[in-house]
Amino acid sequence: MSSIATTQGWNVLLWSLWALAYACSLTQTGYAAEKPELTRLFPAGGQMGTTVDVEATGKFPVWPMQAWSDTPSIEWTFLKDSGKLQVKIAANATPGLHWLRLHHENGATAVRPFLVGEGPERNEVEPNDRPTEANKIESLPQTIQGILNKRADVDLYAVSLEKGQVLVSTIDSAKWLQSPADVNLQMLDTKGFVLAENLDHAGLDPYLEFTAPRAGTYVVRVFGFPATPDSTVAFSGGNDWIYRLRMDSKPSPFGSWLDFQMQSELVADRIESVPGAHVSYEKALAIKLPAKIGGTLTEAKQSNYLGFTARAGVQHRIRVFAREFGSSLDPNLAILDAKGKQLVQQDDVANDRDPDLRWKAPSDGEYLIEINDFHRLGGANYRFLALIEERPANFSLSIASDLIASTIGKETEITVNIERESDFKGSINITAEGYPTTSECSVAESKDGSDTSKKVTLKLKSTAAFQGPIRIVAKATEQPEMVRQAEVPKGKTVWLSVTAD
Repeated sequence: MSSIATTQGWNVLLWSLWALAYACSLTQTGYAAEKPELTRLFPAGGQMGTTVDVEATGKFPVWPMQAWSDTPSIEWTFLKDSGKLQVKIAANATPGLHWLRLHHENGATAVRPFLVGEGPERNEVEPNDRPTEANKIESLPQTIQGILNKRADVDLYAVSLEKGQVLVSTIDSAKWLQSPADVNLQMLDTKGFVLAENLDHAGLDPYLEFTAPRAGTYVVRVFGFPATPDSTVAFSGGNDWIYRLRMDSKPSPFGSWLDFQMQSELVADRIESVPGAHVSYEKALAIKLPAKIGGTLTEAKQSNYLGFTARAGVQHRIRVFAREFGSSLDPNLAILDAKGKQLVQQDDVANDRDPDLRWKAPSDGEYLIEINDFHRLGGANYRFLALIEERPANFSLSIASDLIASTIGKETEITVNIERESDFKGSINITAEGYPTTSECSVAESKDGSDTSKKVTLKLKSTAAFQGPIRIVAKATEQPEMVRQAEVPKGKTVWLSVTAD
């Protein structure tokens, strides 16, 4: 018995030592294999032609990593300390929204937004919670990179204005920077009285135009609530409650949604509708399709009318952009016949307050488009951009995420959603392109009238690690010239991350 017991004891001891060594090896290799995470960049933007030090927060098992950006005009350099980056922004960089993704052989982060502006930028200086501590703004324009980094945090900025001088303040936070904050913006006098405020303008982000009633110092106050409401009603904050406060004496020129600096697949010259000139269907602005029409509803209870010719049974798409780019207009869209009788009307599309209407003409003839404000308000900032076009039979595809994570040797399924427009009936072949030779991807066929009409599944398998962008593409079987690429949220690039586990 003692011999058996001794043997069993040695077995237990050897097993314990082996398990301990294995656990240690897992700890060492597991650390390196841990997937990276990028949760915030600060500052989250910079001026064209400058070099900016940026702090990245998240989980970085390996440092330095590698950086991918959607443009070569923004160069990212990894500094010695983990999370420290330096970004060089070319003088000819395109102002507006750009993306950064960090990656190494064991994984890739989600992309994070980085905004490029044209004017001078600087970071807020804490403390600036009290009027006596307000950061002084010496000149305009000026962009301030800030964080509401603690509960009940309030940031104050003091600016001197002449009587009648206009101060335009814009916050970029939830909409462009993916911040969880619903930032509020107020203009105060030096005694703390609120003279003007704005809560939501471009989505949850505020915009405020203030005209100084007298010469003196005024204070811009920034604070926030959770973008996803909870049970609290107090000011809040957090490490990722970042914002950019843009101050100017005129509407900010950078990527301005107020100026509708938008690229569209619609091939047409933009026409400006003269304010007040087309306010009845008898005075409708005659247009030829396709058309881009810009306009302003300068007065309350005003409508803008457009006249066009349509053919029976032809699908049309009419889009009105306003709230998407920060206009005060809550657009309401209607199609009328030549005598002014309403045929169809649209206000919101799900949670989107900008109309996007598909419509077929019941017969050949003349028709009217009416655009007005849902609340029947108007003013200089009640602006819109209307895109009107015929839509022949077509299709588009999309995937839910821009990051496809796969494991070596295991099959990964990629769900592709298909939208068939204007009764598109043909078959569509869908696959991936741009993946390495160590990967294989199936081809899926989408057939009208079948289970695959609106959704297919691709199967991808790899024999080696890989990090890089790929494309999900589709071709119409009967019309091979019809090639479409899958869309992902916010126009990001599809990224394939193949790792060992």
